[in-house]
Amino acid sequence: MELFFSILLLIIATVGADIIYSFYPRIPLAFYQIGTGFILSWLPQFNHFQLEPEVFFLIILAPLMFYEGKNTSYLSLRHNWKAIISLAIVLALVTIVIAGGLTSWLWPALPLALALSLAAIVTPTDAVAVSSITAGVEVPEPVMETLENESLFNDASGIVALNLAVVAFSTGHFSLFGSVGRFLAVFVGGVIIGIILGSLLVLLQLFFQRHSFNVAAVILPVNILAPFLVYLAAEELHLSGILAVVAAGIIHGIYQKQLRLTSTGNQVVLTTSWEILSRLLNGFVFVLLGVTLPRNMIDLADFGSQHFIVLMVLAVGLYVVMTLLRFLWAQFGLVKVPAANDREHQKNSWVIAFSGVHGTITLAMAFTLPLVVNNQILPFRTDLIFIAETIIVISLIVPTLVLPKLLPPQKKAFTIKQFNRVVTQMVDYAIQELQAHHNEDYLTLSRVIDLLHTQRGHREHASAKKISHLFQRTQSLEAAIINDYARNGEISWESAQRYEIKQLFYLRKILLKPWTRFKLAWTILRLLFFNQRQLLIKAYQFKKHPTPESENYQTDVRKMENWGYHAVIKYLRRMQRPDNKAEIRILRHYYELRHQRINNPVDNAANESELLIAAFQYEYSFVQQAAQKQELSEDLVQAINEKISTDQFVYMTSDD
Repeated sequence: MELFFSILLLIIATVGADIIYSFYPRIPLAFYQIGTGFILSWLPQFNHFQLEPEVFFLIILAPLMFYEGKNTSYLSLRHNWKAIISLAIVLALVTIVIAGGLTSWLWPALPLALALSLAAIVTPTDAVAVSSITAGVEVPEPVMETLENESLFNDASGIVALNLAVVAFSTGHFSLFGSVGRFLAVFVGGVIIGIILGSLLVLLQLFFQRHSFNVAAVILPVNILAPFLVYLAAEELHLSGILAVVAAGIIHGIYQKQLRLTSTGNQVVLTTSWEILSRLLNGFVFVLLGVTLPRNMIDLADFGSQHFIVLMVLAVGLYVVMTLLRFLWAQFGLVKVPAANDREHQKNSWVIAFSGVHGTITLAMAFTLPLVVNNQILPFRTDLIFIAETIIVISLIVPTLVLPKLLPPQKKAFTIKQFNRVVTQMVDYAIQELQAHHNEDYLTLSRVIDLLHTQRGHREHASAKKISHLFQRTQSLEAAIINDYARNGEISWESAQRYEIKQLFYLRKILLKPWTRFKLAWTILRLLFFNQRQLLIKAYQFKKHPTPESENYQTDVRKMENWGYHAVIKYLRRMQRPDNKAEIRILRHYYELRHQRINNPVDNAANESELLIAAFQYEYSFVQQAAQKQELSEDLVQAINEKISTDQFVYMTSDD
């Protein structure tokens, strides 16, 4: 139960880091995950938290590597196979030998086999971490493609080398030719078994697909279980389970088009499930880094500050050596990266060098160091894990600071013309789906379709931040005007308060800053409490002196709507400038819709709301499908989703 609770806390911390990142995306996600892990590390149950190495490989590494392989382009692999062999195998082995030898020389007390184990652990790179760090800069496409392909296969090189080094330490014997032969057998054997099992699993899924098996009950579980089955089978044959999983993932990627010949809903279920699992597992590892790093530092403090400083210096030294090796490898043409001239070639070489970010795989491999070897506790295990963790943190910090100096900022990935074209296609798709599946109430459907057509009218991409800021101002203006009329006795205070609370709820929906939303929620609670207290007093007074109500609430609402509407429209006209035309137009549309619906209410408003909800779901579905087919850039997807969210606010709250 304690282990379950600890893992649950780690998952909550992972999700929490994602939430914080969505509000403040300037800092790479990995740092938020490490930070939430650091907070967890002070809880008692994490004082000596351990996950079994075998469990770590099976539960975390296998699905992650399968997913990476699945999303790798086979054409890219075939085109860049020389670069992959150069970086992922040859450079990886050279790095392990040089870094291991340097570690053994600087730290004589550490056995050579364990020094090589450490070098094998810190050699693999992490393309996901690189993508996170380079989110704001323009990385040349050939360079990014090279880095992604490298990270896919140098993981396997590091894992196989680590296993050989641990075996050499446990047996006390090391044979160069025997180790090379074993390395090749495990490497090639893992690839072959992965291709065979991956092909069988693809054929099985195609069979399920042809016979229309239920996705949620059959196809999805088989797809999720695939990496675990392949990994266990390869390990049982004493081959590389990780390479087998990567190969099986690539086979799935090759047959992706055939596997996608199913309904859109099925595609969404499969893709979304894998995206969630991959993001969760990646985040889980970085949270675990934040949990274990402070504990390891405390444990090492018992050996004195000098030992701690030696480990830190060794970690920095290893990072510098690995970075220089990567630079020299690219600079001297041992890996081919297209460049227009010598200056660009040198810049690309430095980008490749600093993009050797270590992350999920390095930490996972560090945790897989055995606790016991030959019935004895593995010496220096905590030291090795601490060095690996320190190198991970350094490799995250340095490129975050350096790459923005080397590379230009990321350009806007879409034009207004592209944005408008996608909006038109999206609205057409939503209307088509509504007409096909929701045609029972023709009049209401026609009204909703007319509303959806107005989405095409917002031709420029609007800023959600500007809309939020303007909406706060218009709501304050409305509240001030209505309170003035209430003070003059033209409407009741009760009606004014109810109306104000309702508008504050709408404002809270659109506010972006969490602290502002919290303060507004507190204001709403205070008003609700005051309102309820006044109603109780009035109820008591009514019992003693029964009198008819002075005003009908619906009549008051129409009055307040008219006063607020005219004041806001005048204000928006006065505030309109060239840089806020799109935002002003959206707000005017919101107030015009609200004004029309309050003054001309319809009997079937609930049905209209249901149709609008369905329409926006279809729009989100359209964007998700286009993104999965890589028809839209990430920035364009974000902009379109932001538009849907804004339109949803405009159309769904203007009649509540």
